[in-house]
Amino acid sequence: MAKIYDSITQLVGHTPIVEFHRLKAALGLKGRIAGKLEYFNPAGSHKDRIALEIIEEAEKRGEISPGKNTLIEFTSGNTGIALAAFAAAKGYKFKIGIQNGVSAERKKLLEAYNAEIVSAPKELIDGVFEKGIAAFNEVLDYFLERTPDGWTTRQLSNPDNVAAHYRHTGPEIWEDTDGKVDIFVGGVGTGGSTHGVSKFLKEKNSGIKVVIVQPDKKDVENPVVKGTEDGGFHGIHAVHDEKGLNPMAPTNFNEKYVDTYETISYAETLRAIHLLAHYEGIFVGASSGASLAVAIKQALRDENKDKLIVPLLPDNGERYLSEDLQRVRPDIESKAGF
Repeated sequence: MAKIYDSITQLVGHTPIVEFHRLKAALGLKGRIAGKLEYFNPAGSHKDRIALEIIEEAEKRGEISPGKNTLIEFTSGNTGIALAAFAAAKGYKFKIGIQNGVSAERKKLLEAYNAEIVSAPKELIDGVFEKGIAAFNEVLDYFLERTPDGWTTRQLSNPDNVAAHYRHTGPEIWEDTDGKVDIFVGGVGTGGSTHGVSKFLKEKNSGIKVVIVQPDKKDVENPVVKGTEDGGFHGIHAVHDEKGLNPMAPTNFNEKYVDTYETISYAETLRAIHLLAHYEGIFVGASSGASLAVAIKQALRDENKDKLIVPLLPDNGERYLSEDLQRVRPDIESKAGF
């Protein structure tokens, strides 16, 4: 029987989980690592899930409709690409304000999807990370005031962000592992994937350990990585420190479902990316590399012998080739410790 889809929106989700056997043998891992490969989504990342959920739930509520409304978001990440793709597929116009440090590949993808890249006054954009979530909303409000029939997706605080991962990503991990997942590893950008997946998995089995990845703050000022987005981590933010949640912790993030935080260095991130490409033929992006590095460190521990560790790997490395993510740097990666 023929299998012809009507839209790329029907291709979101059901991404594969692949166990890394050769990586385990090469590193002498005690635990098992099986990565959730989110770049198999049609627009190339786990953000496809939230973009589609946010749009379609708003449609169900009667808030937006194709041909009438212009979607608006302020982002440097994969959410913008996903929104641009689905806006095109559904017949919406899409305006995006992009932050500093966006890779050339992502700008070109936005252009390909016919997204309108817009800018806000310098005083609104400068220091947006330091100012916190309120600063993002100020930028969105600026665009909204200048867009007739505009509608902001507000990924950082939109509950449909969390719902997408609670309703789909979490259940996929549970079903594809036959409920045998022991440890889930993820980073925090908007907070949706970590919160949604963790909430679902812990409702199924409260004994599942959730490990949150945090970038080493020292790396942000490292001359090797300074100038690349988020110190080279591409969307993973340090949401927790000795004082608790920092101002950039998104509304969607809930540490109720977190068991532990693990800091990862840029050296470990690069090492993990290159090991996975060289041993498994899978080339992932920097946020994926950070999650994989944490999974590797977990799998090296005696207490995790034979446990199944599932890191969420948001996208692939092709979006960062302009930053030479593929290039092995022995002087840096030798500091990784694995």
